[in-house]
Amino acid sequence: MYFLDGERLYIKPENGCKLLESQIQSCLQQIRKINSEKRIFKLNFFVDANSKESYDAIKGKVSQEVQKQFSESILLSFFAQPPLTCKIIVEAFFYDYTLWDSEFVSNGFGCATLFRRDNTEVLVGNVQANLGGGCKENAERAFAGLAELFSEFKFPVNSIIRQWNYLEDILGFDIDKQRYQEFNDVRSGFYADNFNDTGFPAATGIGMNRGGVIIEFVALKSEKAATKPVDNPEQIAAHHYSKDVLVGEECILKTTPKFERARYLELFGKKMVFISGTASIIGENTVGVGDPEKQTEVTIKNIRRLYSPEVLDKISDENLAARYGHARVYIKKRQDFHAIKRTFKKFYGNLPVVYIIADICRNDLLVEIEGKVILE
Repeated sequence: MYFLDGERLYIKPENGCKLLESQIQSCLQQIRKINSEKRIFKLNFFVDANSKESYDAIKGKVSQEVQKQFSESILLSFFAQPPLTCKIIVEAFFYDYTLWDSEFVSNGFGCATLFRRDNTEVLVGNVQANLGGGCKENAERAFAGLAELFSEFKFPVNSIIRQWNYLEDILGFDIDKQRYQEFNDVRSGFYADNFNDTGFPAATGIGMNRGGVIIEFVALKSEKAATKPVDNPEQIAAHHYSKDVLVGEECILKTTPKFERARYLELFGKKMVFISGTASIIGENTVGVGDPEKQTEVTIKNIRRLYSPEVLDKISDENLAARYGHARVYIKKRQDFHAIKRTFKKFYGNLPVVYIIADICRNDLLVEIEGKVILE
């Protein structure tokens, strides 16, 4: 990760690997061969799993292989979000172990690595609840696991600066309650008023085929850091959405998605912006319904507003140049892949990017993009 003086790489299976097992081995072998002075601390696996049995089998098989091939403890996450061109893609995260001390912990529902440097602490981790019940039950258990990790390391709730929320069947319903809305209600209860003075984390809320609820997070405790929310003037903040775009019965109290469009971070001289999951929304309404190319264009323009000169002037007195660092592109429908990829490349060329199939948090949204911006 950039703020840990490391990097992030996307690893795809080498050509000729047809079976899932050979694709897994190919990715892990490539990671082992990377000649880096940095150390791996986290691996995300995006996998094609359409049943609980296949998801659990892949998770078990890969976990065993990682334990066999790597001596250090590594954070692992498994997302049932099929890659577009293969059965598995690995996202590898590195840090500079000469600058940061690290400590790994697991509590049954979650894992985290604590990084320490000069009275600064960064906690990176994940929690998962896949209890077989509804989204509300899984979300409550996942946030309880998060609270346990934070209690162990003495991190307050408002130390979260970036969060990823992965929901099985995000647009589905548990009886008469939409799963994404149920998650938002649980998140609102967990956050309570902890973020009143700091603004919410940057965040992504995205669907997956299996896995219950997975929450990933970056939390920060430091007197040396500066972090603040970043707004897009063309969009209503998600936490200020009206009831018109929230799903559920009128008689039911519905809470808004609690996240910022982006979040600025300055730490040990490194400056960056976490770009939340961003879609084709102007104000609070979807733009380009049914048109993947138009939605991709609007999404990218929304992202670019988050690091425009006007926005950067409000963040810092310095004359900062922005460089988009990487992107994940979530695509609702496989048939839209080529139109979305072509449009993305028109704006960002050969930027490191991974394209995966995942449901978006509204029925009429076809694409969502997230990433980071490096400021120099």
